[in-house]
Amino acid sequence: MKNQRNSERFNDFARVICDELCIVSGVLTDISNTGFRAEFNAPCTIDNEKEYCIQIRLSRINAEPLELMVQPMWSDFSDGKTSIGFSILHSKDSSRLEKYINMLKDDRKSQDETNIVSYDNESLFI
Repeated sequence: MKNQRNSERFNDFARVICDELCIVSGVLTDISNTGFRAEFNAPCTIDNEKEYCIQIRLSRINAEPLELMVQPMWSDFSDGKTSIGFSILHSKDSSRLEKYINMLKDDRKSQDETNIVSYDNESLFI
């Protein structure tokens, strides 16, 4: 199936927190400037018409969590897990997200050239 997204997606790992959606934290699986996918190990209460404030604790950099306004675009519940695709709306941390995506682009380019991926060794992610 051809990827028809306008924004380049990056495989990444981060903790996703939104008490309104799920009582447990989720895991980010990929991200772009315009959206991301998260998986939760529990059923989630999802309203596709609602906007949610989500915190994303990035695993690759030592920083405060990103606070983003998002809207669910699709969801799937199977095998006890809920997968949700989110569209990112304009948020207070939009500029921080853009810088992070640029870092991921640079890392991908560097990895393509050297097969080495850079990581922040002082990450706060636990």
